[in-house]
Amino acid sequence: MSFSPKAAASTALAFAFLAGAHAAGAKWLTSYPEALKLSEKTGKPVLANFTGTTWCVFCKKLEAEVFSKPQFEKWAEKNVILLKLDYPQSPPPNPDKDLIERMQLAQKYRVEGFPTIYFLRPDGHAFGRYGYDRGGPVHWTNMASRLVSPNPTGTRPLRFASKSDGYPPIVSKTLYAANDFRGKKAPKLTVSSWLTGTTPETAGKVVLIDFWATWCPSCRELIPELGEWQKKFGKDLVVIGVSDEDRSIVKKFMQSNAMPYNVGIDPKETTMKILGVTGIPQVLVITPDHVVRWQGYPKGETDQLTEATLRQIIETSKKQAPSAR
Repeated sequence: MSFSPKAAASTALAFAFLAGAHAAGAKWLTSYPEALKLSEKTGKPVLANFTGTTWCVFCKKLEAEVFSKPQFEKWAEKNVILLKLDYPQSPPPNPDKDLIERMQLAQKYRVEGFPTIYFLRPDGHAFGRYGYDRGGPVHWTNMASRLVSPNPTGTRPLRFASKSDGYPPIVSKTLYAANDFRGKKAPKLTVSSWLTGTTPETAGKVVLIDFWATWCPSCRELIPELGEWQKKFGKDLVVIGVSDEDRSIVKKFMQSNAMPYNVGIDPKETTMKILGVTGIPQVLVITPDHVVRWQGYPKGETDQLTEATLRQIIETSKKQAPSAR
């Protein structure tokens, strides 16, 4: 079970600098510029640990269960540049230069609690996020490797995935689906019948697929927003709603509820079973290269799907694959 940073941040963003070291075997830097410089030199991502080592319960657990273990140290030496950004529970009255710099970093990366782990490129771009997770060092490093490189071989050092450059980072969260397709090729979408015409043309466009049902309150609440997004990003976005209900049920619902985007049904739940959906609405955002860039519950506590996030995906897809437009 992943730890929610908000649960640990009882003092919100009360930041200051505390120098210190992790386990003796782990080589942690405390300088953000130095870590980025070394990342550029070595080609390894930065593992930035926003932590409260003297007061944060889950930070201490992450240290004791993962960071202090030989398995983690061996993995870290091969794969990442370690950066520790340590904060006390209460800020001092007169912050010094180090404190101010750390406050700025916390604001830049929108840190809401501790521990928060970001994976950074040499330019400071965050492309993965994690936190405390039970299971020990092997489980933690396996999950971290998957967040950094969605298809890790287990034998090669972590590298920056160029296709994800500029896209929202893959974060640790509850997906409400058994299978995580973020950063991977999207599963084939199966629709047995379209209620809004023929199969929509998706070539060269970002596709947002919403698995929903008429009986689901959260699904109904999302419909107006999906309609607004389809209207706002019309030429670059195709919104598709897929229900597993009977055609007559969905058709009747649509008579009294405006759904200004593509709607289809799949009573056999073909694609939903591939995803292993455990809760709806379940949304996928897929770029023209058929890679899933966002997945999950749009209004979740962590990593919400917002207009800004969708815009980022669309604009990045244009830059990454202009020839496909």
